[in-house]
Amino acid sequence: MKLNSNYLNKIKTRLSCIYILFLAITIIALSLSCNLTGNGEPVENETTETGGTEAGEEIQEESISDITEIDIWDSADPKIQIALIDSIEKFLPMNPGLKINSRHFRSEEELLDQFEAASLAGSGPEVLISRLEFSNRLARSKTIKQITEEFDYPNILSGLKEISIFNGVNYAIPFRAFNFLMLYYNKDLVTEVPVDFNELLIYCEQISQYDDGTYGFLLNVKEPDWIIPLVGGYQDWIYDYPTGAISLKSEAMKKTLEFLDKIYSQENILPYDVEYEEINNAFKAGNVHMIINGNWAVDEYRDAGINFGVARIPIVLGGYKNPTPMLDGTGFMININCYGEEFIASKELISYLMSDEIQANWTDGTLTLPVIKGIEQLKQIKDASIWQAAAQQAEICRGKPPDEFLRVIRDAIRINLENVIEGNITIEEAVTKMQEDAINLKSGGVSVEELLKEVPES
Repeated sequence: MKLNSNYLNKIKTRLSCIYILFLAITIIALSLSCNLTGNGEPVENETTETGGTEAGEEIQEESISDITEIDIWDSADPKIQIALIDSIEKFLPMNPGLKINSRHFRSEEELLDQFEAASLAGSGPEVLISRLEFSNRLARSKTIKQITEEFDYPNILSGLKEISIFNGVNYAIPFRAFNFLMLYYNKDLVTEVPVDFNELLIYCEQISQYDDGTYGFLLNVKEPDWIIPLVGGYQDWIYDYPTGAISLKSEAMKKTLEFLDKIYSQENILPYDVEYEEINNAFKAGNVHMIINGNWAVDEYRDAGINFGVARIPIVLGGYKNPTPMLDGTGFMININCYGEEFIASKELISYLMSDEIQANWTDGTLTLPVIKGIEQLKQIKDASIWQAAAQQAEICRGKPPDEFLRVIRDAIRINLENVIEGNITIEEAVTKMQEDAINLKSGGVSVEELLKEVPES
């Protein structure tokens, strides 16, 4: 069969149209596939945004990489906290590229618990400011670094050094000293400060008028913290720092009790039944010429308008050494996880805070002392004579034993001294029983209430 030419032309025309239509559809499809993503958004726009974001991230990462960031945690009182923030604000402009985050905790226990948990998990702050006593706890949990010669500061107060060591290794850098006793005297009433207790007792006999409430000197004998320094004056101590052993049965404790028995029981030179607030108020009223109180009282006596001075507690009766009050302090501890740039930055911050200028500037505002001997001589310290004398006392102080030991030592001294003054037991019996009571209290074998019921018959 022959196909006519007209029919063939029609077929060719239709095929050409179909081909052209197919080609057009293909071109459109290819165009769309190049310009759309799977979700129908323009590929060109997404690439621009992503590229822009990546470029921004690179710039941001570069700027962040130039910044070293460290954290510092504390639970300090408001005065110290303010001084710390002020010092950090002065330090940062001198160290561009450093960021310091500070976090304050309401209690020491909360601070230590959170620090330990964070450090054991591999994080936490680079620097911790805490009481030196707690370096032992953190050293046991292996959450702080050993302090090496990189942080070697000469002439640190010996009383603070001895409570910064655990198993013979130093784990803290002492920073501020506080909570120690010293002699306060009224300058309008006392022309020459007694050098020893012999001179002091003679002064009391000349001045004291029990009838009108005038006393040359009063001692807060009801609180063991005022008695313990005498043991140091008689050349022994209540606690062995390396071993954690309690030491109350000693010749020094015997001499301490003999001295107290003499002035309160045998010769009645001083009244026994007076406590802290009564003594403190009498001094502010000018009724007592001299007392022993803590460095914390400086502001109180300033505010009371007293013309006062401070000095070392006089040399013990029959001895040749000054009493050695207990000394507390705070220090820097470094997280076991602190390395590299963060460690270097932490070291620089600590070095700045340990500088003479900062140590001196903190003194009057925080009622704490520099830990480095001699800094109290700097001119920028207000009431320099007060703090110079306080520093002389701090130099011979002993480190405050851990709370768990000090509690039982206090209870044992308090109970047995009371029995000595009342004539219930001899001094020899008292020193033996003090040691036994402290050890039993520490082990939980007896309670304070049970010991109070064991009062021997006169």
